[in-house]
Amino acid sequence: MPEEVTRSEIDEILFNALRTIFAFEREKVSVFDLTYGEIYLLQFLRRRSNAPMSEIATEMHIPISTATRLIDRLEKRNLLSRRKCDNDRRKMLVTLKEDGKNLVAQVEDHTYDIIVNNLKKFSNREILCFIDTASKLKEILLTK
Repeated sequence: MPEEVTRSEIDEILFNALRTIFAFEREKVSVFDLTYGEIYLLQFLRRRSNAPMSEIATEMHIPISTATRLIDRLEKRNLLSRRKCDNDRRKMLVTLKEDGKNLVAQVEDHTYDIIVNNLKKFSNREILCFIDTASKLKEILLTK
């Protein structure tokens, strides 16, 4: 850590970053009529062919009962479906339906368009620094 960066500066930088991300995500919640958890779950499922409900609960750090309610809401909107696993009939697999895939594409297009448009204000060096830092956020912020 560079000596010229103080604890209070780091605290302020992180708070402002979190405030900005919170506002950015709240706008998506409003535009797409989904909760943040619903958006996250749909994006998680887009990256997988399907996922067991227990894995969804673990991924989202929520109880299985909360995951079930979340999945129920999205299933009612025809965004995903669940079925019993062929190998283990006790497991329920959750899969994105076509409407869910389309909605995730809209959410991600919306995010991409905003970011690309806003990056036009920066130099190539600043953009590369942003991309480098963003790609390392997991290493920087996670405690485990």
